[in-house]
Amino acid sequence: MLERALASGYTFVGFDEVLDDQDSEFESLESPLELSRSKKDKGRILLRHDVDVDLSAAAVMARTEAQLGIKSTYFLMWRSPCYNLMSRAGQEYAEQILELGHDIGLHYDQGFDSSRSKSDQFSANQINLQADWIEHLLDCQVSAVSFHQPSKVLLQADVKCGKRVNTYDRSTLSGFRYISDSNRIFPLWVLSDESLSLDNKLDALKRCFPEDLQLLVHPMWWVYDEDSTRKVWNIALTNNFNKAQKQLLETERAYGPKREIIIKEINSQ
Repeated sequence: MLERALASGYTFVGFDEVLDDQDSEFESLESPLELSRSKKDKGRILLRHDVDVDLSAAAVMARTEAQLGIKSTYFLMWRSPCYNLMSRAGQEYAEQILELGHDIGLHYDQGFDSSRSKSDQFSANQINLQADWIEHLLDCQVSAVSFHQPSKVLLQADVKCGKRVNTYDRSTLSGFRYISDSNRIFPLWVLSDESLSLDNKLDALKRCFPEDLQLLVHPMWWVYDEDSTRKVWNIALTNNFNKAQKQLLETERAYGPKREIIIKEINSQ
């Protein structure tokens, strides 16, 4: 799909580029209407990855995109229940993504704030704190913030992210059509005839040209060739255990021999 999008004329841009373009063009144009007209036929894709679960899958996708000459933004979590950004493996994967020429963003778990009845100002302060920390840890610039499983209330609240782009900011990104593969449902396929051939599916982005797109892709759904979301989850959980165990074997003598994790699904009806 990405190859065909490139061939159709699409260019892949970062969130910092969108802000820079807006700032420079507003200086020379008389109205926002003129700005929207000037961008009409450019065909830009803001390719974004919310890394909720598996940094190793993100690294695989990052290499594939780099081979195509595509830059995207990988949004990393402080509080992923599955991976530790501060572990050796976590930081190494993040550094690999940066070395491949991609951007890093903050994937913020605002639901944790809501569960403790924290204010919007508290969330705004935490966003800046976490984004600044990632910048220092990885020696990079964090230009954008995405929210993990945002509620309708959150999307309408217009949470301020300071100097960084809120990926759900309807004003800043009003010219971009939002497309997400959440829960492994890709709307450019599902909303079409389900009998579409693979060739037609691969043309999904090409058919959108020159419409500007914000495309949210979760790497784990595309990297692992399994027929169910549960099987993908099992692979991701096993991967994360093995990465943690590698560090344990290298550093903790009391840990003892290598373990094997076996995942058994239990019906809780």
